[in-house]
Amino acid sequence: MKPKNVLIIGAGIAGLSAASYLQRNGYATEIFEAHSVPGGLCTAWKRGEYTFDYCIHWLIGTNPETGFDVLWKELGAFQNEDGSQSQIRTFDEFTRMEFSDGETVRMYANADRLKEELLRVGPDDRKEIEQFTEDLKTLSHFRLIVDPEKRSLSNRLSTSLRNLSIFLRYLRHLKTPIQEYARKFKSQAIRKTLLGMTPPDWSLATLTMGLGLQHTQSAGYPVGGSLNFARNIERKYLSLGGKIHYRNPVEKILVKDNQAVGLQLESGEKVMGEEIISAADGHTTLYKMLEGKFLTKTLQNAYTHFPLFPSSIFLGFGIARDMKDQPKMLAIELDSPLELPDKSVHPYLAITIRHYDPTFAPAGKTSASVLLNTWNEEFWRDLAGKNRHAYEEIKKEIGNRVIALLEKRFPGIRSDIEEMDISTPYTVQRYTHNWRGSYEGFGLTPKTIMARFPKTLPGLSHFSMIGQWTTPGGGLPPAGLDGRNVASRICRQDGRPFVT
Repeated sequence: MKPKNVLIIGAGIAGLSAASYLQRNGYATEIFEAHSVPGGLCTAWKRGEYTFDYCIHWLIGTNPETGFDVLWKELGAFQNEDGSQSQIRTFDEFTRMEFSDGETVRMYANADRLKEELLRVGPDDRKEIEQFTEDLKTLSHFRLIVDPEKRSLSNRLSTSLRNLSIFLRYLRHLKTPIQEYARKFKSQAIRKTLLGMTPPDWSLATLTMGLGLQHTQSAGYPVGGSLNFARNIERKYLSLGGKIHYRNPVEKILVKDNQAVGLQLESGEKVMGEEIISAADGHTTLYKMLEGKFLTKTLQNAYTHFPLFPSSIFLGFGIARDMKDQPKMLAIELDSPLELPDKSVHPYLAITIRHYDPTFAPAGKTSASVLLNTWNEEFWRDLAGKNRHAYEEIKKEIGNRVIALLEKRFPGIRSDIEEMDISTPYTVQRYTHNWRGSYEGFGLTPKTIMARFPKTLPGLSHFSMIGQWTTPGGGLPPAGLDGRNVASRICRQDGRPFVT
């Protein structure tokens, strides 16, 4: 019998995951991707001898503690081209905050060591500090049963009971904005640390879940970085017989009698399929590919009112300097905020120093990056469209201003910078089509983080939507799990056993 044909839009982690699981379950899958490489925003690029990485700082599921390790093993995410397994790095220090008054706060991965540091900074906040670090320990024990049908009943019950107490604490954090929580602390340095790490109106859980997983070293870093991670999943999928059509953007999802029946590519070519899965940008899928015809009130409300993750000005630097004596992530409070032409204001300079990945720079040299968040992608899109020369000049100006700030912290670094590359929200839109350049979809406020969007649309059969825009907060683990779950659901509706 001819295998059922499934067409997938987007070769990001969600699309690759769905295609990989469907392919191994006997479906004939094809992915259509606008870009020339897999991964979507899980990406990196070369400039000279250096690699600049846009995505992974830490990844849930790098050890068995969380359960997500099952997902990455099935997808081959850590199986490198040469047959080796990606080395997983964990860190003693999650990030470091350096304030203009000379105070430094080290956010250690270990909760007990973090408690000691915070007590040093704010001895009058002992009660809140002890509660905060105990919460981190509790949250660190969350475990997902990725494959419940393969676990014993007693295992599932014990995991569910353990997760219940964790979830109750997590729920309290979900409902608390960071700015409200920060006010509980008397120490100005602790308040500034919390607000410097997360937007003030976002949920406390966006900070504490990540910190909690550092305590058990459950969210490490796979050496090789983002593009290598995506390439590994791509290679596993292709080895199963799947197909990826790069540089083939989708213009429209073809619908007949309220059933998705195929895709129309930007080239004009039409490709017919029996199931359609969009792992592409949510706004593009709903408003362009489906012409706004299957919008629910929930979706309309989300795309009209929900805040988004920001886009960014990303500055990559190739530095002829060994910087292993520096923290991996450093936020420096500036003497006066950095104001950019897009009207964004930055009181901190957030630097990632990737000395921990030897694949990113030659020995004795370092790849580093600065990320400046902005919610004003229209400025960059309009500028690039109307005056490309001015666009390039503003990028250079920002680069020079950031280098001048780096020079204050790292004297002489200007002469050591061998490569610099700058991407903007316009760059993000050009390569990934993400709505407003957002790098993870809907933002994580107490309101949005509890929202859940169905993976199907009322009135449209044989169609599924997965990925960042269907799960507020986004991230690679939910994207990978989305792909697995949609494959499992399609197998179930077709009466097939789900094979992993």
